[in-house]
Formats: sequence, structure tokens, C-alpha cells
Amino acid sequence: MISHCANPDCKVPFHYYRGGRLYRFDLRHPSTPCNDVPNAVCSLKPSHAAVFFWLCEECSRRHSLKFNLREGVTLAPLPNTLKRHGTAPVVAISEPTPTQCERPGTSD
Repeated sequence: MISHCANPDCKVPFHYYRGGRLYRFDLRHPSTPCNDVPNAVCSLKPSHAAVFFWLCEECSRRHSLKFNLREGVTLAPLPNTLKRHGTAPVVAISEPTPTQCERPGTSD
């Protein structure tokens, strides 16, 4: 459940969606270690899962989000991502490559 802005320097509380940008990252085979993924998802080891993060209106004007299982969610400067996401209030992103999300002990 989302409780605040994903920008670690901001922490604006999320009460309900009324601005900013909501991000959904689709994961394949999440397993431990799972940075920024709820423990319940990692311990169940489903074949697919989705995690959600929110940037408040102010932060979404300057930043976008990137995610991978090793590093978790990170801020990206908006000029690099504006062309891809435009002004959409919700962004859904699938895992870009298996190597960023590979399970421990495997090499694809």
C-alpha cells in the first residue's frame, strides 16, 4: 500500500489519488532480495507481481521513477523520461531485461 511520495526527500502523505503520478512496475519471478517490494510478495515467489509507487504533484514535475529488484525504486530526472511518459497520471512499466531482475543463483 502506498503511504507517501516515493521521493525520499519529500514524504508527502498519500491519502487518495488527487494529483502527481502513479507508477506500476510489473515484475516477473520476484524473489529475495527484493528491494522496495513488500516481503509478502517476495516470500510467496509468484510468477508475476505488480508494485506501485506514487510521486506527488511537485515531485512528478521534476522526476520520474525507475525500478529493478536489486536497487529498488530510484528517482530519474524528468527531462530523460518526459518523451516516453508525457503527462499521463498513471505509468505502467514491465521489467526491461531479465538480467536486471534475475533470481539469485541463476544466470540467464
